Amino acid sequence: MNIQEYISSGIVETCVLGLASDNEQLEFEQLCSIHAELNAAREAFEISLERTAMESAVAPPAGLKEKIWSDIGLAGSNSGNQRPSPVRAVDTPLTPVRSLTFARFMAAASVILLVASTLLNFYFYNQYRSSLSKYNELVVNNQQMAANDRVMQTRLQTYEHSFDIIRDTNMSVVAMKGQAAAPQSFTTVYWDKQTRDVYLLVNNLPQPVAGKQYQLWAIVDGKPVDAGVLDINAGPGLVKMKNIPRAQVFAITLEKLGGSATPDLKSLFVLGQV
Repeated sequence: MNIQEYISSGIVETCVLGLASDNEQLEFEQLCSIHAELNAAREAFEISLERTAMESAVAPPAGLKEKIWSDIGLAGSNSGNQRPSPVRAVDTPLTPVRSLTFARFMAAASVILLVASTLLNFYFYNQYRSSLSKYNELVVNNQQMAANDRVMQTRLQTYEHSFDIIRDTNMSVVAMKGQAAAPQSFTTVYWDKQTRDVYLLVNNLPQPVAGKQYQLWAIVDGKPVDAGVLDINAGPGLVKMKNIPRAQVFAITLEKLGGSATPDLKSLFVLGQV
């Protein structure tokens, strides 16, 4: 525990003024016995309260002492060395006289406590607003971090799955090189020899124009077979295409959105032999 932050939280004033809960008061007493600086803060606040009360005290009016002596039947203080007359006992008990100074002291102390309570309430309210703002900021940050973590976990799983496929010895790797439409293009087909599943890795393909989409073809006995359309904006990693039982060549053309029944050979981007 940072004892300075604990002191700055206002717990010293709350416990000394008797405004703390039982648990807070018990914890405060235990920490005071351990930390000298906390105990010193407590004593300093108690001394400041006492000093404030004494400075606010009102002196009793002149003649109050003589009036009290007169009320109880004794001679005043100006009678010199004369002994006071004996007081005759009466059946009616005397009513205790409350000190006016004490009453005024209690009134001043009550005012001081009221002002201190108001200041403490204002202080704690500001602390509450500051803490609430920081809490809401932390909640937003945690939610953003959790969302980012989910995205990263998904990407990591995708990469791990892609690496497993690439390392699989049953995979037939078909390098598809750029053609006239885009000589710099390059993609790779991973074709499972057992399951005949086809996975496509886009190494380099230009962004398609609006209204167009890439389509993978398998050339079987000289005839093109649709192997599925490709969303180039789906992100990195392997993309699973349609299952192809057998093929001699794989090629990619640029077709209309959703694909075509036959390839447009004028828009042939990459081609590779199995």
